[in-house]
Amino acid sequence: MESKSSPRMTGLTIALLLLSSLLLPLGLVLPALQTTQFAFWSGEHSILGFGWALFAGEEYALAAIVWIFSLAFPITKLVWMWRLTGRDATSSTAALQRLEFLGKWSMADVLVVALIVFSARGSAVFAAEPAIGLYAFTASILLAMLASGRIKRHFEARPQD
Repeated sequence: MESKSSPRMTGLTIALLLLSSLLLPLGLVLPALQTTQFAFWSGEHSILGFGWALFAGEEYALAAIVWIFSLAFPITKLVWMWRLTGRDATSSTAALQRLEFLGKWSMADVLVVALIVFSARGSAVFAAEPAIGLYAFTASILLAMLASGRIKRHFEARPQD
């Protein structure tokens, strides 16, 4: 019998977290965008590579924004959710509020990359297509969102003493 002070996450929630945790680093380092310029020069760029290129180009604020939304928020959210899987339900209110705050920023980086791809498609000089890294990153974020919702429902359904 399950005790009130030691909630257990379902296997599906753990699987979502595990898969999200495995896909995130792949999404960060694999090519996320394939670009072509003047139909001759092409390149592949990872999400981490975007940040490094911005930093090298002395665009420090933009590099920080990319790193905050693509590294800090997703990693912090995953670590926080893993921490919640073994957390006592009676002390979960503040922890769930932090998780909700992190969740509000989950798709910001995906949106930025999608806007770059969208704007580049209208150019005759520069073309951009999404690559496997973007799909892995997006899948990681979506799986984390699903896991977050399941964790929240799990704790809300538990009786608070």
